[in-house]
Amino acid sequence: MKPGLRCPLFAKGNGTVDRLAILVLGMHRSGTSALTRSIALAGAELPRDLMPPTADNPLGYWESRSIARFNSRLLESAGTRWNDDAPVPAEWIADPARAADRTTAAELLAAEFGTASTIVFKDPRLCRLLPFWKPVLAEAGFRAHAILAIRDPWEVALSLQVRVREEAFRPAAIAATSRGLLLWLRYVLDAERESRDLARTTIEYASLVSDWRQALGPLLAMLPLAAPSDASSAAIDAFLSPNLRHQRPVASAGACDGPDEIPGLETLRGVQAAIRSRPDEAQTAFELDALTTAFERLRAAYAGLRQGLAASDSTDPWGGEILAGLARLTRAGPAARRQRAQPSVLLLSAAPSSAGHVYRVVHTTEALAASGWRARWLPLEDPQAAAAVQDADVVTVFRGIWGPALEGVQAVCRARGIPLVHDIDDLVFDEGLMEAGHIAFIDRLPAEQRQRWLATAVLHRQALAHSDAAVVTTAALAAASAAVVPHVYILPNGIDSVMLAAATAASRLPKPSVADGRLRIGFASGTPTHDRDFGTIAEVLADLLARRPELLLVIVGHLAPTAFPALVPHRERIIVRPRVSLNDLHAEVAAFDVNLAPLEVGNPFCEAKSPIRCTTAALVGVPSVVAATGPLIDWGIPGVTGLVAHDAGEWTAAIERLLDDAAFRATLGEAARLHALARFGPESQRELAARVYAGIVSRPPR
Repeated sequence: MKPGLRCPLFAKGNGTVDRLAILVLGMHRSGTSALTRSIALAGAELPRDLMPPTADNPLGYWESRSIARFNSRLLESAGTRWNDDAPVPAEWIADPARAADRTTAAELLAAEFGTASTIVFKDPRLCRLLPFWKPVLAEAGFRAHAILAIRDPWEVALSLQVRVREEAFRPAAIAATSRGLLLWLRYVLDAERESRDLARTTIEYASLVSDWRQALGPLLAMLPLAAPSDASSAAIDAFLSPNLRHQRPVASAGACDGPDEIPGLETLRGVQAAIRSRPDEAQTAFELDALTTAFERLRAAYAGLRQGLAASDSTDPWGGEILAGLARLTRAGPAARRQRAQPSVLLLSAAPSSAGHVYRVVHTTEALAASGWRARWLPLEDPQAAAAVQDADVVTVFRGIWGPALEGVQAVCRARGIPLVHDIDDLVFDEGLMEAGHIAFIDRLPAEQRQRWLATAVLHRQALAHSDAAVVTTAALAAASAAVVPHVYILPNGIDSVMLAAATAASRLPKPSVADGRLRIGFASGTPTHDRDFGTIAEVLADLLARRPELLLVIVGHLAPTAFPALVPHRERIIVRPRVSLNDLHAEVAAFDVNLAPLEVGNPFCEAKSPIRCTTAALVGVPSVVAATGPLIDWGIPGVTGLVAHDAGEWTAAIERLLDDAAFRATLGEAARLHALARFGPESQRELAARVYAGIVSRPPR
């Protein structure tokens, strides 16, 4: 049997049925009208009260006008609508009030189809309302055969978008591409999940219009429909034409390729491919359910920020973030199945006293454990480490250098045939960057110490080269690591439940500027390597302090402001907090009104650094002004979650805009907080860590 086809057995349930309902399930603008008309020409009964053709669909909709209106009312009753990607709540389906709705639905079904033995029932809203309609159809004596009508998501989004051009169809337009893509995902995922207990077929719109005989032939042979007569075939030929694909993008290879800047499009096309090629495999259902779970989490996380956005709005930036989040998940690795005995991950830390250890080791251990994995960590030099490696299925070493301890770990991993993974959070394995002067801290060291750093960089690179995979924090770091190790995974620095609790408590502390009227701009540095980064804005800060006598500058961590001559005249208004633990950092940053994240733009070392400083500030509702490095720009949405500065003038303008507009400052701070929770919070870390390590264990070690 061809992929996507099942024998037309009865739907799972009780009762005798002798009628067939062919359910056409597809997102709006997915070719469901053409498919329904073709099936009707092959002998299935159409509804009596047909929705009339429009200029938007001149060949007709071939669906019941009265049932479409009824379904719209149902969606509204469920708290959603046809152009909203919110789910239909299960509680709404189960509500006893649905009994009266099902009675109305049964009456509409009888009025539209009478006693016909084989009907074709189409309304895109059925994708969302299938749990409501299935018992109605069964009670009316129908067995159901579902057709999953799939069209390329980019084509669907374009088709919805072009409605903006015509005033008559503008109310039915989805102007933002990201919103159209998310709507496609909602309809497709809902239809696929709720039709698993039905006989079903998958038909792609592109195949239908290019060769309907090949696309429909197997389906028509399975169903109690007469083979199309010559007249019916001619009518279908006339009705179906490649010209129907008005929104097909031009592509040299014939593929429907959307622009590179659309996040998540490859993820949606992966959904389309899975439903097309392996719709009834258990693994497909598992992967789509995992994607649905992530979709619901992200949609809920950004719901407050998307509130008030209309379908006619040309942009939906938070919809883009949802798509980007789904893309990051699917790129990270496959969905991880829960097993009776989940793989055991041992994390060995060569820097257990560092802040990086908390983000890379402690947080990853918690994330994996919360996802059902067996995970623990030990210092690399711990006497128990050797025995622990014997019991692990994966061993990850954080910031280890090649030496006796790591050589011993690698030997055991090779002997046992388990992966050895290197976790690294900086470009400390590139001695060329150090020699070229890209790390200012090393440049200031005596020659002997510089040579030790260079030698250590070589050992870091050797450790990476002897590993089976690397787990890193940023895309730039991944690109550099890929030149040394065969497989690289990105797991960004995020937060665990303990850090979230600390940040939440800190965000409730009174803001000092409210009490004394003195706004504070702040810079937090966790290591002594950021003097040159801070130096890029020292003159800007000196100018601001000179012109704004009420302003205070707060420096947290390893930085001496007197090392910058321009700041010396203002030292009385510079607050220095040199010894702040990671546990207390959020409380310190919560005292800022504006957070500063300067880095040397174009410096390869800085371009690979994690944007964790933005996350720290965001979690306590403090907006950031950031340098224009890749990871800092990618952290959020410029102008929405924070401001990006490319030069001194932009740094001054951005900082002053936030200082002068308390409402704007609060809006950006809250948007940044919600975004940080959605993208870097504990739930996101659990999803990503589980996928990363599922990808690692799925590949045999070298």
